[in-house]
Amino acid sequence: VDVLGAMDTDVDFRALYGEVQRLLGRPIHSEDRKILLGFVNYLGLSREVISVLISYCREKARQQGKIKPPTLYSIEKEAYNWAERGIDTMEEAAAFIHAQNLRNSQLGQLMETLHIRGRSLTQAEDKYASAWLEMGFDDAAITMAYERTCLNTGGMNWNYMNKILTRWNEAGLRTGKQVTEGDRKAVPTGASGELGQAELEAIRRVLQEG
Repeated sequence: VDVLGAMDTDVDFRALYGEVQRLLGRPIHSEDRKILLGFVNYLGLSREVISVLISYCREKARQQGKIKPPTLYSIEKEAYNWAERGIDTMEEAAAFIHAQNLRNSQLGQLMETLHIRGRSLTQAEDKYASAWLEMGFDDAAITMAYERTCLNTGGMNWNYMNKILTRWNEAGLRTGKQVTEGDRKAVPTGASGELGQAELEAIRRVLQEG
């Protein structure tokens, strides 16, 4: 690909190149230009979608506490992610970013419930958290699962809490109200403050599994 030739003859590409430099706040060099041209020629992204993509990556880096703007190499990875998802219009890009912002908001609330502050989730923790969000639990159910985990294990245990939430999900209990009602059905009359036999057996199994 003759990048310099493309820049000289393609008015749209020159405009895109200038826009990207403005968004990143720095000049981009020949290898970066090749990546940028690949967005256009190989992935078929429009100038507008590329601008939204770069703005999204820049904001994502800022939220992660990074001082420097993202590199074109890291943006390229996200561009291929968008391509795999079929995101190549402004409408699809806007819908994707909205969904990501909603997930980030929900994840932030979940981390607050679990008293995780001042750090990001590890890859394993994020996998658990993402699964719980996909299951559709409300804040009350997450709080109840967390409290039971701490009560029964002496602290936060991701595997243990996942067993609780997975069991609730299989039983169709995804809100705090549903869990409370499920507890009333499972616990004998007069023992409302105690764990039912089924839950005690489940706890024993989890502790045996480590």
